[in-house]
Amino acid sequence: MEAQVPATARPQLRLMLVISLAQGLALFLLWRAGSNEVWPSQTPLLNFPLWTLAVTLPLSLLLGLESGNQRRTLTIAGGFCAVLSLLAAYIGWQATPWGEFPVDSILAAYILPLILACFLALLYLRPLAEGRKPDYGEIFTDSWRNALVAGLSWALALGVTAVLMLWGELFRVIGIEFFIDLFTEDWFLFPVLSVVVGLGIYIFRGLARVIDGISSLLQGLMWLLLPLALTVTALFLAALPFTGLEPLWDTGSGTSLLMALNLFALFTLNAVYQQGGREPYPAVLHRLLGIAVVLLPIISLLALYGLYLRVDQYGWTVARCWALLISLLITLFSLGYAGGIIRLRERWTDKLSRVNLPMSVLMIGLVLLLNSPLLDFRKISLTSQQARVERGEIAMEQFDFFDARENMGRPAWRWMREVIEENGESNPELARLALEPIRPDFVSGPGPGGQLIDFEQDLMYRPAPFVVPKALRGELQFSPAAQAAQFEPDAGLYLFQADLNQDGNPEYVLICSFDEALIANGFRQEAGGAWRLFPMRHSGPVTDLNQILSTAPMEIVAPEFSHLQIGDFTFRAMD
Repeated sequence: MEAQVPATARPQLRLMLVISLAQGLALFLLWRAGSNEVWPSQTPLLNFPLWTLAVTLPLSLLLGLESGNQRRTLTIAGGFCAVLSLLAAYIGWQATPWGEFPVDSILAAYILPLILACFLALLYLRPLAEGRKPDYGEIFTDSWRNALVAGLSWALALGVTAVLMLWGELFRVIGIEFFIDLFTEDWFLFPVLSVVVGLGIYIFRGLARVIDGISSLLQGLMWLLLPLALTVTALFLAALPFTGLEPLWDTGSGTSLLMALNLFALFTLNAVYQQGGREPYPAVLHRLLGIAVVLLPIISLLALYGLYLRVDQYGWTVARCWALLISLLITLFSLGYAGGIIRLRERWTDKLSRVNLPMSVLMIGLVLLLNSPLLDFRKISLTSQQARVERGEIAMEQFDFFDARENMGRPAWRWMREVIEENGESNPELARLALEPIRPDFVSGPGPGGQLIDFEQDLMYRPAPFVVPKALRGELQFSPAAQAAQFEPDAGLYLFQADLNQDGNPEYVLICSFDEALIANGFRQEAGGAWRLFPMRHSGPVTDLNQILSTAPMEIVAPEFSHLQIGDFTFRAMD
């Protein structure tokens, strides 16, 4: 167990608090710009790098700064964060023009690998700042320490937030609302919570003995789970000759299950065996576990084979590109460990560093490449799907425009604009598919009683007949009323068309009735053409619902009381 780090090994508390406060102010300004939709929030090419710098550089300094090497640490961390900012600018370009297509998947594909890259890079910050070769034992210890220090510091911030909210609510119930108003202001929360996180990092970094004790406890849990994970692996492989692979692929998630099993086994393996030295298990069990580890590459190769089958049949998508990358990394780890066992037998754990150190550097490099033009999964996926159309494997009308819009960013947006312009008059249906993409599983798939809605069979239309706009169908499928119908085999689904606001354009109301209860969702079309759900309250008898909904006359009734508007406040009379 490491001795407690003396206070002199950390930077001064004043410096840590200054960094934290500066981060809080920077995050507040960026947040406020986004809330008010002002510059630079609408310019991803600049906004994304600013957010990246505001998050990564202060946290790198808070977790990596030590007295005696502050200038060199700042230089190295600043250089790395500058590279991340350049990559963020490219991701911002992929999200341009802002607001024309969803960017959630683009941000997720950037943020999650970014967290991993920063975590791994931080492990090399101290040896690089001190001008020495990285030590595997030190890197392993720091990985647990950094993860726990960061997690405990953010837990502290959540605790402070909870206390502040309790403070505000207690005073509000006795008529003093000053505190709740103050504690819910963004200009207060961002700086205060950033300082709390910085203070937590300063405190927990000084409690090395406590942090190492917690990590030892977690590693003890992994000690119990590793034999179980490897036993599952061995039994699964033993069963495959009798069952074949078809049942696994028929699930549609076989590759994901194999990857999850392999990842868990690799994680627990590293948590338990750590740095070599004294074996944590009896000799016999250690040898059996080594045999099971040799089997892990088989799981990895099966996952790659399952992925190959999907790609061969349906081409590349962003999700499959990520699956390939993760599967290859898992395979390299598994082959490295298996090769060590074959060469070194019982002493294979002494050479874990020969696998883990190069692989960690490789992972940092891959994360950087993934957010650059050199390895852009969005372009790869779009090109693959376009090639399927060119080869005649699918018609253009079968192209998954929804996936392209949701996950392929700017390249897909530009191409879809070309499709719309080229087919607006000659093939308006194709142009409409590109303009208003619909999820493929809306066309056919799960309706009431476990299936998605079949708009020809499952709905009763009132007044009948009328055509449901295609863009509305997607909103209907995932509305609360439709979701309730999926789990109620005897539910009745009714779709009403009525001009509720008397503007000449119809609104739609989807009602699901079941067990003397009902759920009603209204839908209106906004100026831009998008359909939005609006809540609906109901009152009336709870018996014979299906008969009433299917046969009772329908009319539009004006409210007894109009709304009262005072400034930005709207007051509605309740029934």
